[in-house]
Amino acid sequence: MKKLIGAALLAAFACGCVTNFRNDGGDDSLRPRIVRDAAYEKYEISDKPVTYTEQRVGIFPFYRFNWFTVGGTSKHLADDVDDKGYLQETIVLAKSGAYAAACDQAGCDSLVGTRYEVEYKWYFFWNEASVKVTGYPAKLTGIEFKPATLFCPCKQ
Repeated sequence: MKKLIGAALLAAFACGCVTNFRNDGGDDSLRPRIVRDAAYEKYEISDKPVTYTEQRVGIFPFYRFNWFTVGGTSKHLADDVDDKGYLQETIVLAKSGAYAAACDQAGCDSLVGTRYEVEYKWYFFWNEASVKVTGYPAKLTGIEFKPATLFCPCKQ
């Protein structure tokens, strides 16, 4: 019996040992570095700020999401607004709607130097988010391409 237990322990230790050799940078010099030209957008920025307020109501909130969200006067949502730590869907939709409506009001492509004032109220069956955005209107006037440069110490 002792020989059987000893053989089982030896087999368990032998099967449980795994050796993994990795070489993460060995073929780095074989692949050339890909460098692409960079495109920079040119904007014309206004000196008068624009302000817009949006309000949304979420029905039956559960953690981050609502069963559905109502309210808001914007006709569409902006896609370049990140949540900046706000996980609740009502707040993100209100921020996005306020940003889009402010751009429509000013007739611009984007806002620069945006500030958000967020007021959030949570109740058991609904929540309310009121967002006021303030920023400077910016219109896209063109794109400038700059050639890529690759630093090479060998001067080839």
